[in-house]
Amino acid sequence: MNQVLLRTSFSLFLLFGFFGSSYCFGFYLTELAANERKTWLDTKAWAITEAMSEEELVGQTIHIAIPQKIVDAVALEEIAATKPGGIILFGKNLGKKEEILSLTRGLQIVAKDQGLPPFFISTDQEGGRVFRVQDGITPYPGAMAVGQTGSTEWGEVVGFVTSYELRNLGLNFLFAPVLDINNNPLNPVINTRSFGSDSKRVSDVAVAYERGARAGGCLPVIKHFPGHGDTTVDSHLGLPIINKSLAELEALELIPFKRSIEGGAEAVMSAHIVYPKIDPKFPATLSKTILTDVLRKNLNFDGIIITDAMEMHAIAKNYEKDRPGVLTILAGANIVLLTSWGETARRFKAQLTDAYKNGEFRYVDKEGKEQDKLKDAVQKQIRKKLELGLYDENSILPTVYDDNLKQKEFLTHWNEERNKRYTKLNESKNFVKEINEDSIRAYPKSVQTSGIIPTETLSFVKNNRLKETLKSKKINTVTFKTFQTQIKDKSITTYLFDSTSENEVLSIAALAKKYPNKRFVVLHGGTPFIKLPEHPNLQYLLSFSLTQGSWEAFGEKLTSGKEIPKVDLILLPKGSKTPSKGAFPERL
Repeated sequence: MNQVLLRTSFSLFLLFGFFGSSYCFGFYLTELAANERKTWLDTKAWAITEAMSEEELVGQTIHIAIPQKIVDAVALEEIAATKPGGIILFGKNLGKKEEILSLTRGLQIVAKDQGLPPFFISTDQEGGRVFRVQDGITPYPGAMAVGQTGSTEWGEVVGFVTSYELRNLGLNFLFAPVLDINNNPLNPVINTRSFGSDSKRVSDVAVAYERGARAGGCLPVIKHFPGHGDTTVDSHLGLPIINKSLAELEALELIPFKRSIEGGAEAVMSAHIVYPKIDPKFPATLSKTILTDVLRKNLNFDGIIITDAMEMHAIAKNYEKDRPGVLTILAGANIVLLTSWGETARRFKAQLTDAYKNGEFRYVDKEGKEQDKLKDAVQKQIRKKLELGLYDENSILPTVYDDNLKQKEFLTHWNEERNKRYTKLNESKNFVKEINEDSIRAYPKSVQTSGIIPTETLSFVKNNRLKETLKSKKINTVTFKTFQTQIKDKSITTYLFDSTSENEVLSIAALAKKYPNKRFVVLHGGTPFIKLPEHPNLQYLLSFSLTQGSWEAFGEKLTSGKEIPKVDLILLPKGSKTPSKGAFPERL
């Protein structure tokens, strides 16, 4: 018996040993291939960088905008003059799907014709109030709506689909997600662009968004480091100052950034904000203490650092004489982002060229080797362009991936996986609808929709999509002109209104106060950081978004018979002044 047991144990030992060694060997081979690929990317990126002229090196650190939906004469002139590493696109550049594809293909053809590496082509596609591409992309609600779901699954789906669809349109650099924690309800610029008011929600949902976006095909950018949530000044229009120590930032603002970087985030956008307790002289974008000591060293970030737009007043009106383009590269940034062209681009290129000629970017490292910060900045971009597969058959190096079959196989497999994942998501036609509905929240307390009886409810809403949805639920909509007549109808107990502004909310609240025996429900789209008067018979449903899908979600959720949870945000305290509109205007 003991011999049988011994033989059985020995056989199992051999069997598990075989499978164990096979697994370990397989893992070893996978790691070996990955390391070989990484070594090739590093080496090839340096070879490409070292082959560039001084003018090309300087130009690659600058990204510029162009004026039209086509590659016109101005765009051609600007690209030839600046030799930029990338192009940022805005709403004015982005028309129909076919126009976008024509533009992005045209830009990459120009890059090849000019002998330049393929462009990073970027845009701010956050969803909600910052939604540049209108055609050929899924219209998700904004970050705050997605954040209120609390779902990492939804966060990752939105990030993946947004990134995948942008890449299919020829864009490859996504300026999202916002990792700022909007814990200051007076914030005029972040507002609904944030995923929430607490570090956990932002860390969970926004970090999932970045992970999904990275898998989708674009390079996502986490922003605005080290945190733009606790400001009352819009850096587009002024210079924000946050009097917090590094320890205080580590306890809140830096938590999502730290978690995202640990999860593999590869690009960060800096904030034009002064933190006098950390660097009393310069804002984060120009601060070596913040970009190198805190971001690079403390958080171990080795990816691409891109500035926020350098024309923003926080920089342009306060640090122009300090050569901001030079300072940000010296501080640790890799890309100087401009949202214009012409004179501004010439000025930045001139200051960077002069500094390069004067040797200001060269330094000796701890091992006594001479290094070059400007070349470092360019190499990081080139490496990522190689890794993303931007060097295709239409680039200046159409056969570059033949040099490393591991990278070629990696790109083939990655594209297959991306396509499979997108196809599978699209098999479920309702996932966008589900996200919209899951984001609806109530204020000042949860709302039990089983109390909404269609025959006892009347709508005064104006939004057509919402009207249609309510009609399908047997809730009639009439014009507000008939209100004085309708309010006398004893069979109607509940009145519905939609709003997009504080003035509308205040007028509805006044009606609720005047008629305390009737129930008033306000379906409010957009920012919740406005005055929301409280009365026992007044309830608010919030979507944080003005998309048509969000308006439809109001109607679906209101008649679902399910409880709508209370909003989980730091809203305006009673008696406080409503924040002024920032650079991303949205109807209050």
